[in-house]
Amino acid sequence: VAELQVTDGDVTTKLLVALENQTCTSAVMAGRSLMSTAIRWDGWRRELKRLHKSRKELKSHQEVLDGVLPSDRMIPVMVLVIHFGQEAWTGLPRFTDTLACPPPLKPMLADCPSNVISFYNLSNNELEKIQEGATRAVAKSIRFVDDMDRLCDEMKKDQSFRKLLEEGPDEALDVITIATGLDMQALKKDKEKDMVKKVSKFEEHFINKGKVLGREEERAKIALKFIQNWRRRNIPESQILQDLQADFELDAATARQYMDAQPVNA
Repeated sequence: VAELQVTDGDVTTKLLVALENQTCTSAVMAGRSLMSTAIRWDGWRRELKRLHKSRKELKSHQEVLDGVLPSDRMIPVMVLVIHFGQEAWTGLPRFTDTLACPPPLKPMLADCPSNVISFYNLSNNELEKIQEGATRAVAKSIRFVDDMDRLCDEMKKDQSFRKLLEEGPDEALDVITIATGLDMQALKKDKEKDMVKKVSKFEEHFINKGKVLGREEERAKIALKFIQNWRRRNIPESQILQDLQADFELDAATARQYMDAQPVNA
């Protein structure tokens, strides 16, 4: 989850963007997005309640019950689904589309969109229209993950990969590492400046490996980094555990193992 700033004219607001990675269509993705948003809303409400209570700002019975004031505004949450499967995404776009109810009733129901970006299904022209940089490098890595010759060729000729290795961000490198099994962080640390030489190392690595390895290991590394960042922001341990399960699709026992594996003061 990343906190971004969104500007519209003279107004700048905060936006939380949560990322979901999918290899195949999820029929309940919009519902999961709604649940993820509700979890963050409840965490926000609890934090505000503690703050208002410490300042003795809750006056009425309803304000004490809610924990928020009428002037409080929640940071909006946007869930982006990155689909890198080999078949078209067929999930319904909104949560209310999955409900068996009369259409006139839908506007009165809680809803959430399923914001899907299917890189695998983008055409070559659509890929080239993406602004040069980290996003295009990630998109091409996912699009050509099953064609290493094509991917290595794109790495050599597309300046997006050179910029990514020189400037980051590390999160984009992590996504490519998970998608391809190739260690982008290692390439970034490489002292060689010639991109062709770097890609040659990629090709040699892939041939020697013979297959994509280490996805679960990389996933664990990112989960531990997630826990560390959340603790630095003083997010309650119970909330971190909930977010860990929701964002990484872990069961409670596995999430707890990750929490225990990452020391509190790390």
